[in-house]
Amino acid sequence: MKSLLLFLVACLFCVTAPAAVKLTASGIEVDGGAMGKLTFRYPKFTPQGGKDVKPEVKFVDDARVEISYLTEGAPAIVLTRDGDTVTGILTTKSAGKLRWDMYIPIIFAGSGFFSFGADGEKRPFPKNLPEKPHLLQASGNALQLFDGNTDCSIGIHIDPGAYWQLQDNRAWKWKIFQLVLFQDVYENHREQKMTFQFSAKQPEVAKVRVDRFGQPTDLEFPGKVHSEQELKNDVAADKAYFDSLNPPARTVWGGLPGSREKFNLKATGFFRTDKVAGRDVLVTPEGDVFFQLGVCTVSPCDDYTYIKGREQIYEWLPKYESEYKTAYRGHWATDFSYYLANRIRKIGKPFDLDEWKTEQIDRLRKWGFNSEGAFTTSSKANRGKKFGRVPGLYTPAGIVGSICDPFDPAIREDLGRNFSKLAGSKDDPTIIGYFIANEQPYPEVARMVPGFDGKVAAKRELVRMLQEKYRRIEKFNTAWNLKASSFEELNDLPLPVQTREAWTDMEAYAAHFFDAYFKLIGETFRKYDPNHLLIGARFLVANANVESAVAACGKYCDIFSYNYYTRTIDPALLDRIHRLSGKPIILSEWSYGTGEQGLSGGVVDVRNQIERGKAYRSYVEEAASLPYVVGSQWFAYIDQALTGRFFQHYSGECMNIGLVNVADRPFKEFLALAMETNYRIYDVLFGEVEPFVWRAEGTVGERAAKSVQIPHAVAGHKVDGIRQPWPGRPSERIDGSCLVDGAEDGGVSADFWLCWDEKNLYLFTEVRDPSPARNSRKGKDLWQSDCIELFIGGEELEKSGPLLFSDRQILISAEPSKGGAWVMNQPSQPKIPVVVIPNSKGYAMEAAIPWSALGIKPESGRKIRFDIGLDDGDDGSRRLRQFMWSGRADNSSARTHWGTATLVD
Repeated sequence: MKSLLLFLVACLFCVTAPAAVKLTASGIEVDGGAMGKLTFRYPKFTPQGGKDVKPEVKFVDDARVEISYLTEGAPAIVLTRDGDTVTGILTTKSAGKLRWDMYIPIIFAGSGFFSFGADGEKRPFPKNLPEKPHLLQASGNALQLFDGNTDCSIGIHIDPGAYWQLQDNRAWKWKIFQLVLFQDVYENHREQKMTFQFSAKQPEVAKVRVDRFGQPTDLEFPGKVHSEQELKNDVAADKAYFDSLNPPARTVWGGLPGSREKFNLKATGFFRTDKVAGRDVLVTPEGDVFFQLGVCTVSPCDDYTYIKGREQIYEWLPKYESEYKTAYRGHWATDFSYYLANRIRKIGKPFDLDEWKTEQIDRLRKWGFNSEGAFTTSSKANRGKKFGRVPGLYTPAGIVGSICDPFDPAIREDLGRNFSKLAGSKDDPTIIGYFIANEQPYPEVARMVPGFDGKVAAKRELVRMLQEKYRRIEKFNTAWNLKASSFEELNDLPLPVQTREAWTDMEAYAAHFFDAYFKLIGETFRKYDPNHLLIGARFLVANANVESAVAACGKYCDIFSYNYYTRTIDPALLDRIHRLSGKPIILSEWSYGTGEQGLSGGVVDVRNQIERGKAYRSYVEEAASLPYVVGSQWFAYIDQALTGRFFQHYSGECMNIGLVNVADRPFKEFLALAMETNYRIYDVLFGEVEPFVWRAEGTVGERAAKSVQIPHAVAGHKVDGIRQPWPGRPSERIDGSCLVDGAEDGGVSADFWLCWDEKNLYLFTEVRDPSPARNSRKGKDLWQSDCIELFIGGEELEKSGPLLFSDRQILISAEPSKGGAWVMNQPSQPKIPVVVIPNSKGYAMEAAIPWSALGIKPESGRKIRFDIGLDDGDDGSRRLRQFMWSGRADNSSARTHWGTATLVD
């Protein structure tokens, strides 16, 4: 077997300096000077025919790391550092691939370059999302990265060569570039060697990227500040602007005047929930109806940027001990806010939180906002102005992300000790309620806990449940397909979840875990603060597919908080969350952004500030018209820093999320539209006006779930790519109305037919495609180019939400000689005959999917959950568009929008 020698060498650019290399808990960190620190993350392992397995890292110190994987026969890697050289020894029993990767900041877009090969031509990182997100896919020995903002570079040289992939993750709604390196692992090969060598180069004088006001030096835009006098002039201009705004009458807390009397509501001195006129509402301390129009981060936060190590790229940085001292975060001279520096220039005074907050609350009320959301620093201005806020609770040490172990007595003590401090604020009327946490990884609990050892109370609790259920270890071994000698052994034994019974047991455990977790938080909280609301844990959309977590959170909280970034409100999705949680909903984080002032847009992009305002209106009004939505919290008050928010150091987000920019100038076009909604929110709330609805160009509208009948196959049926003999049924159509991902349909469409017999479900498709049958992918990646996807479930047909254990996603390549077919969610791959025949308009495909692979017993009258998707790409490596006959782009993780099919004679 081969040995592998891997070198990473920095490209010489101007001034040579030895690289500062460290082994960290997450990867090999290389200090690129003004370019920043880039981390080559420890690799995932993909066994042949299997799924990615994350590394389990034992961090000894910055000179030694031990890496293992929770799967049988997987590699063990020991990395050691000697100066700037890192050497690795790998041993393994299983063949597969290692997948190393490195994130490259979005600030490279439009200014950075890369070259491939020893003398490769420099190619730019695209400023905007390119047609093809894979900027490079090739085997070779060398790659160089050039940062045009700093004139620094890093080179990577590998001997022998490997497979490189450089991609633009904006295609997957994540604003960052990613370098991926695939490295072969050979079966039963011992002492496979890896050596990493690093060096760094940077110029003596770095290129200045950020001007003295925190703006891009190379971009002009309307309203850009060019002098300190312009900032001073803003004082009078701001006064005239805000004096011109005339918001409607509101109660002192921002509620609806007269609603206390109209609906006979009680004043309790605190915010609470109630029901009036057939809908959920919040109620102010004085007893008035209140719809929260909140704004997150009404305090300096993401406007701070990390400057250490790249000071040369800034035109101006003041000394810490100067009149700009308050523009630095705390006593750290590493995090600086140009926003605060501009405020100091503007008003001629150091930053004072209470004074600043007083002014911002007045501004927010002029714009029609009535409270603060998450991540906001408390100030006496809130009480003086009677402006509500939503702080977060103390978060104990977590075992899965920030999720703590509810079965650990030490956690209970820690929680009680820290929550007892809430008693000092229990009578504060400005607190609407508390968030438990932010975007916790609920799906990881069922995945990670079985791999823990017996030192973790949550693992011991799992073993206790398994012993209580199975009683005999032999019965457990049969159910889980393991060979344990005793239940006691299970405490320290990794427990792979690979059978239906194991899946079911882990679902039951997850429900038990989340009930214990949220119960512990809820009961401890109310022990010390009986007056304020508990407003959930700010779930992400994907994590809300863990239904047991949603239900448990709702059971012990007063309101369910949902961080819902979306182009359009989906009432069906929110209905499901409301039913599962049983509680009113606050949409606790969302926004839209553009790249007009040099930032990277938003989590959801729009083209300009007018579209930003229309998107705001549509989001808030459509949400408020739902009878269980009681508020929203825009993220955030101030734009993020041009060189990224501070706590992410060199790869920080740098988005247009603010109501004001770095120069403290309001986005007036956007706010003019937002005010229209904020001013009439209570009319929308009670149905006195229709909600404003706007859809960005290319947005797919709502569709009802579809159904189809599948006839029995006729005698003589065979899979040959010819639709003879087939039952005489009309086709079902997939066209532009089914587009769920991509800007346009590209002239692609399809007709499909289905039939069945006692052995197989048969599919025949005729696809119209200008660049047909191109797919260089394999296995679980077939969806990334020309491909047919089937979604089939035979159990609990009325159940929505995440996929069941028995649900199947079948990927069928349009180029079967390279890719064939792949069944997701199944440990072993069945044989699926596929025939593809190209024609003048595209291609025809026929396939036979064994019922045994689907776990379904076919019989006439049998109804199943069913959907079919069409993936299309032009070059065989990257999907440009996706169509779904009935469902949506999230079909692979949720069955909610799948259609149905019925087997008939």
